[in-house]
This record gives sequence, structure tokens and C-alpha cells, in this order.
Amino acid sequence: MMLFLKKLHKWVGLLIGIQVLLWLLSGLLLSLLDPAKVSGEQWAQTGSHTPGTIPNDPLLEPDELPAEHLEGARSIALEVRRGHPVYRVRHLHGITLINASNGSVITTSEHDAKILAQQDFTGTGEVISVSQGVAPDLETRGNSGGYWRINFSDKAHTSIYVSVSTGEILQRRNRYWRVFDFFWMLHIMDYPGHEDINNALIIGVALIAIWLGISGFILLFGSFNRHDFYFLNILGKHEDAIITLIGPGTRGPQQVRLRKGSNLFLSLATHDIGLPSICGGGGECGKCRVKFEADELPEASSLELGLVPKRLREQGYRLACQQEVTHNITLHLPKGTLVREDSAESDGHELA
Repeated sequence: MMLFLKKLHKWVGLLIGIQVLLWLLSGLLLSLLDPAKVSGEQWAQTGSHTPGTIPNDPLLEPDELPAEHLEGARSIALEVRRGHPVYRVRHLHGITLINASNGSVITTSEHDAKILAQQDFTGTGEVISVSQGVAPDLETRGNSGGYWRINFSDKAHTSIYVSVSTGEILQRRNRYWRVFDFFWMLHIMDYPGHEDINNALIIGVALIAIWLGISGFILLFGSFNRHDFYFLNILGKHEDAIITLIGPGTRGPQQVRLRKGSNLFLSLATHDIGLPSICGGGGECGKCRVKFEADELPEASSLELGLVPKRLREQGYRLACQQEVTHNITLHLPKGTLVREDSAESDGHELA
């Protein structure tokens, strides 16, 4: 069970780590982008708008307007647009402008939209194309209804969206905003809509990250041995065990003294005896097998049950990273682990 939890923790940690890296990188890039360029306000006309004066000409009353244009209306307001009095009728899914003099619906033509966009844009660039669409989409989210998209030839690849029904500037988009939007999508993990910060995916990742922390806490305590806390007993008496080591290619056994209660894998490493390992003694790779020569073999841990075949366990094989030094023992080590006596003598190196 612990072996499975360890492997699951490792791979889930890798996936969460990738997402955390994306959060950090996207957050950094979002903070580096100029907000004025992202919003398009740097190239937007900022002149003050003076409300027009409603003329004294006879105007239709709201109840005199065509009924089909008032169905489902939430509000009706009288205002002046381009020198003409109009009723602004707000519906659930958009706004309709109605001529206050004759009751006709006012819409913005392609020609008018192009002029409005040119008046709004102060950058260096000309109109290169005009297209029509319906909001909301990725670049007009938060709006509704038809729009004209006017594209400019500036270096920022500016696009200005003008409402068909009202002639208002809906959005100003450019390459800065598109870069911002891409990394914002990565940051909040809302890949379809780019705007929902409470989407199911990010909530799921947050819950998995919480599980990752809890499982890591459990695995942390499982990784401790008594020898990890020996520093708390500095003045205490320490007992050693004599470990006799036998390896293929050596003339005779060699002996080392290891502290009782210490981890066999780590203690041997302090004597320059490095057992094969990929996981560094984490109990995952099963490479640090040693053979115990004893009448009573040490009990195999749950990790060893999964990493060492039963046949080898019965022969005395165990994982050094899972065994504790308890008494004098004889170990058979893998080939190449021990230094040959002839080379050790020539180098002036002894294991003791």
C-alpha cells in the first residue's frame, strides 16, 4: 500500500509541479505587460464627451414606440446620439436604439463603424479590413449582439469592435492583449472561456494539491528511522555493530562498524560503500539488494514484499534501504560494490 502511495504521490506531484510552474511563469509575464497597452487605452481617444441637448422637436412618447421593440425591455432612456434624439431600450440580451422622432430602429452600418473606429484609434495604422460577427466570443466576451470588427495595420495588430446596435466601442484588442489572454488562460486554467476563475478544473487541481500535501505528510513520517533522531542524544552512549561484508572478486571478507539503529544503506554509504540505487535509498527502485547470512532473517518490509521476489527473500535477500542495523551480521554485496583488496592496498585504502 505504501509503495503504491509513494508512486502515486511521485507522479501526481510531477503533474501538479508542472501546473505550479505554469502559474508562476504566467503570473510573472502577466505582471510584466503594460496595462495601458493590454487594454488598448494607450491608443484610444480620450477626449471628454459632452452630452447633446435634446431638441424641442415633437418626440414620440415611450408608449408610442413600436410594441415589438419594447417586448422584454428592462429600461428605456432618452438620449442624444450623433445629434439626434434616440430611445435607448435595454433588453436582457442587448440594447436597441430607436429614433425618438419616427420610431425606427437605428443600426450602425459598416461605413459608420469604420469612421467611429478611426475616430477612436490614435495609433499609427490604417484600416485594412472590416468584418462582422456576433458577441460573445473570445475577444468580445462580456458583450452581446452583433458587432463590426475593424482591423488596423499598426505593429500591435489592433482590432476595434463596434456595436451594430449602438455604435459604441465594445472592445479594443491587440497583440499585447492576446498574449495577456493566453497566459491568463493558463493561469486560471479556463481553457474554453478564458474568464472563469472558479472553473471545475482549477478546483480539482486545488483538491489534488491538498491530497498531495496530506500524502506527503504521511510518507514523510514513514521515511523516518530511529537513527534520524540520534542528534538529539549527543551525550548518550552509542553502540556499534560489526558488519562483515563479502563481495564477488574480493580475497576475503571485510568489516565495518555501524551504529546500531542506523539505516543500513546510509550507514554503508558513509564508509564509501555505495550500493546500486536509482531512488537514493527511497525504497522505490529495488536495486540495493543485499543477502543476509543469518539463521533468523530480518522481517521484510511492505516495500520489500513488492520489490523483492519471494524466491530471493527466502534466500535472504533484502533491500538495504529498508533494513536497520541491529546486531553483528554478515552481508553478501553485489559485484563491484567492495574495493578489491589488491587495489585497496595499492591505494593505501582500508575499510574499517
